[in-house]
Amino acid sequence: MNWPHLRPGDITGVLFVVVLVGIVVILLLLFRGLKRSENFGFGPEWQCTQMEQGDPICVRLVDNDTPNKDAPR
Repeated sequence: MNWPHLRPGDITGVLFVVVLVGIVVILLLLFRGLKRSENFGFGPEWQCTQMEQGDPICVRLVDNDTPNKDAPR
């Protein structure tokens, strides 16, 4: 197989792609744990906390503006 000779522009392009992929990999490794506002499939009215061992614990946030169905009238 006859390989073509690399020109300076080809080398620059390859180095650019390698640096770009390296930056993306580093950012993914460093910042993968910053997204802590996950709701694990629940709606925005839920707040979930990831536990070190086991499943997350989720609680439903109380909206003070909505009337309480159990309150006496």
